[in-house]
Amino acid sequence: MVSNRENGKKINALADYLRANPDKITVSKGTLYSFKAFYYGPNRAYLVLTEIEANVAARRAIMNRLWVITLESVFDYFDIGCYPADALEKLSQDEIRKINAGLETLFDKTCGIEILAEKMLALGNRANILADYDQREIFHDGYLIYRLF
Repeated sequence: MVSNRENGKKINALADYLRANPDKITVSKGTLYSFKAFYYGPNRAYLVLTEIEANVAARRAIMNRLWVITLESVFDYFDIGCYPADALEKLSQDEIRKINAGLETLFDKTCGIEILAEKMLALGNRANILADYDQREIFHDGYLIYRLF
């Protein structure tokens, strides 16, 4: 669990990166991949993580997003002009959770999710996994910053 002091350091690092007043940044009530997000205004959210936290978050994100990874891979492999986001309009969150659970079982029974996570991270995909907005990983003031939206 991250202390209020650590959250304060993260807020200051993000504020410095954004060149914003730290008082304008708020901490999320919930967590994403077990870490707090930080909001700057109504339309921008960020993860601010240490190197170790970023690796943990990326592994958890891979587990939660197997359905996206699988669809993107199939669409790319067969050069299909379709995107996983298209599925969000046609499937419920419950259906997506069930599909993801099935894929998790499939990976567990074959190569294992850890192998997939290791390969993805070894290829430098952490930013693609964590920074939904721009797939960028910014190192600033001792932290890795990922824009969520």
